[in-house]
Amino acid sequence: MIAHLRTRLPRAVAVIGLALYILGTTISLASGHPEIFQRFGALGVAAAILFFTDRLTQIELTRQRAVEAMLHEYGLRFEAIASGTRPEDLPNEGYTLDFLDEESAFTRLRRKAEAINSGNTALLSVATLQWGFGDLAIEAMS
Repeated sequence: MIAHLRTRLPRAVAVIGLALYILGTTISLASGHPEIFQRFGALGVAAAILFFTDRLTQIELTRQRAVEAMLHEYGLRFEAIASGTRPEDLPNEGYTLDFLDEESAFTRLRRKAEAINSGNTALLSVATLQWGFGDLAIEAMS
């Protein structure tokens, strides 16, 4: 239970931080409080960092599991060859992995990482500008 909580806590904190950032930013913007609007930028930066850390960790763990599965598969094949099975007699199917499927999964994982990185960069940029210059921007718009 504690291990489960430990893996879910960073994401929960990031989601709560992001929700508070969006809510606080919207309310302070609608009510015309430039100082509060600016301060919520700091919460946005924290949420972006927490999301990036959590998602990066999840992507890395997924990649590690895939690599470990592939290494296990290679180990099974090498073991069969070492026990006297000729390489051309190894079955093309029946092993646990299809290497083309695994390469496709790595490609999807890379695309997901790129999308997360782009979204995080956007959130971090907007929140940083809000934190640094949010009050000036609101006052200039008034």
